[in-house]
Amino acid sequence: MARIHETRGDTGRAPTDFMGLRMMRKSPLLEEAWQYWTSLRRGAELPRRTAMDPKAMRHILGHSMILDQVRPGTVRVRLGGHVMTDLMGMDVRGLPVRAFFDVVDRTRVTDLIEQVFETPATLELDLISEGADGIVTARMLILPLLDTAGRTTKAMAVIVTDKVVTDAPRRFAVTNGTLVPLAAPITSDDPRRRLTDHDLPIEVMATGMAEDPAPFETKPSPVPWLRVVK
Repeated sequence: MARIHETRGDTGRAPTDFMGLRMMRKSPLLEEAWQYWTSLRRGAELPRRTAMDPKAMRHILGHSMILDQVRPGTVRVRLGGHVMTDLMGMDVRGLPVRAFFDVVDRTRVTDLIEQVFETPATLELDLISEGADGIVTARMLILPLLDTAGRTTKAMAVIVTDKVVTDAPRRFAVTNGTLVPLAAPITSDDPRRRLTDHDLPIEVMATGMAEDPAPFETKPSPVPWLRVVK
């Protein structure tokens, strides 16, 4: 059974100050991706796509891709490492990011990825895929980036699988997700803190926005473990 992990919003302080507030990650590669992205921030400002250095990303480059929000609702892969190529069995440049997910999850995942750009927010997804070579589990981390005009239309996505995939293409179902808005934190008893009413087990904490964020436009979830963690 999937479960919700309690997370807190980003404080906007220097990277070393809020490392303890980040999502818990099992993979050293995801941790390195988080730390690199964080190191590029200047205060609360998001990193710029142009500031990313492939040499500095040498350990995570093969697991990474750059996402491009072409327009609201359409996010495509701009660049992708060899792990993505192995998963899909083809060059992933130009593919819509929804192609990595099972058909039944695509609408819900697209809604979540949109929040990465629009809020902005970080998104972490726990994934599972069943194929000829058995079950593969994975974790994907999506971190927003600024384009040259200072808009949040880019993102870095990093995926780590529990084993090498040899039976491409692989598409994943989402078993858990954590969406964390990047803004000043609020207290746990603040009424603005909410969990979206969503089919996936997603925990979302609204953090210090001028207005309450709009909830996802989805049907109420019948899943009993979909709850607010206080």
